[in-house]
Amino acid sequence: MDAAPEHPLPLICIQSFFQPRLGETGCDRNKVYRSRVPAIRNKDVTLQLCKALKCCVSVSGALRNLELNGLVLRESDLTMLTKGWNKLATWVHLCLANCPLGDGGLEIICQGVKNSTTLKTVNFTGCNLTWQGADHMAKILKYQTTRRHEETWAESLRSRRPDLDCMAGLRRITLNCNTLIGDLGASALAESLSEDLWLRDNPLEKQTSEN
Repeated sequence: MDAAPEHPLPLICIQSFFQPRLGETGCDRNKVYRSRVPAIRNKDVTLQLCKALKCCVSVSGALRNLELNGLVLRESDLTMLTKGWNKLATWVHLCLANCPLGDGGLEIICQGVKNSTTLKTVNFTGCNLTWQGADHMAKILKYQTTRRHEETWAESLRSRRPDLDCMAGLRRITLNCNTLIGDLGASALAESLSEDLWLRDNPLEKQTSEN
């Protein structure tokens, strides 16, 4: 029988602040770029990292925060990483800020978190999302809203007053610095939010770089 970990791990945080250099051109630029790229940008390394994280969170009884910042996570990495997320009993916060997930990557993430009963906040700042990514997020919100309405209705049949604070589902979504979400994506999110009585706020700051 495996013994419980002596020191529970409530937070996992891995960050990369690597930025490609601008102003270099041609073959020299490519050579310099390759020589300076940290190992964490290598696809084999990120896949092994996601495998290790998957094993870690699957046996964790205390994990509350998972933060991966600035990592290049491919769809194969995300598929591996999200396995078993819906079984986590203590997880409340996910941050993938500055990871260039794209819309396809966010769709994988959404499928991994939509049935979580404990996750409350997600941060997808600067993840290269467009209106399609916003639409994936809106669908998850609608799905969770429907689940909560069903739970409320079931409690009312038992003459019980539902405890809204204890209901599962996301409470905060951060999508800063995803300028390509545009009006179409904002409209999809606004429509889903109008039907959700539990979601407290949804910051959608659109920041553009100065030219």
